[in-house]
Amino acid sequence: MQFKKFTLLVAAFCVIALTFSACGKDDQPAKEEAKPEGVLQEISKEALGVVTIDDEFSEARDLVEGAGFVVASYGDFPSQEVNKKGRVLVYTDKGGTKSGGVVYLKKTSGIVAQSWHWYFDGMAPESVKNVELNNDGLWDIQITGKKGEVEEFTQDDSFTLFARDRSDWLAMNGTSSPPVSGEFGMWKCFDGDTTTAWKSSVAGGEAFVEFFTPFGSAGGILSINTLKTGQPGTCVVSADGKKVDEIELKPVAGRQMFQLNDKARKATTIRLVFGSVHGGGDVVEVGELSLK
Repeated sequence: MQFKKFTLLVAAFCVIALTFSACGKDDQPAKEEAKPEGVLQEISKEALGVVTIDDEFSEARDLVEGAGFVVASYGDFPSQEVNKKGRVLVYTDKGGTKSGGVVYLKKTSGIVAQSWHWYFDGMAPESVKNVELNNDGLWDIQITGKKGEVEEFTQDDSFTLFARDRSDWLAMNGTSSPPVSGEFGMWKCFDGDTTTAWKSSVAGGEAFVEFFTPFGSAGGILSINTLKTGQPGTCVVSADGKKVDEIELKPVAGRQMFQLNDKARKATTIRLVFGSVHGGGDVVEVGELSLK
């Protein structure tokens, strides 16, 4: 009789133990469901200072890796504009020693778009920071390479962080024929302001702009914004050192678009040579350039 009572007590204890164990398991999914997801998860990551290219701009990774490069880093960067967050993307060749670039991006209401792009042929960038080079209150940029090289860019002298969002991925730090003066440098073609311009003389035979396209261009569509004066008449387009197109521009102010030869889509360097100016004169003016 005592043995039976003992057996019943053991069985009851087992039932109670199993019941509590089951309750514990049932509670676990509820805890996991309480974790922030979607927008809440993004907010919590930003609050912790965690930003990743795969969460915010996976298309950029696809573009970089599709061109044979690798993403070295992607992170938060100070913004100079209200209601916008800054981001900076650093990429290099696969070996991380020969070349690479830096892309400054802006995040607005959850949308990330690139604004400025530097490419380095001969240096693999490793870090980027904002510095003050001329005490004008505008952030400047210092880029350090993996071998200790340092490149510095002064804002409003060779670039601007206020440039509009761009849908192309060309790099803006190329070369050009000498501008007529410092205020009309090549970077004025990429500052997002159609009232400013790069200006150079054709008196010596040609005025040219050459820029990098490390990711190529998806459609090969060249856009040239002209002003009321200094409108270019002809333009010879070379891709990786070979002539691929010769286009004629109309004597009008505004954006003119041209479909380039397919060879230009895969090129990593584009050179535009302007040979004449509508209405005469020696100075050609280009307000904005885009290739996408």
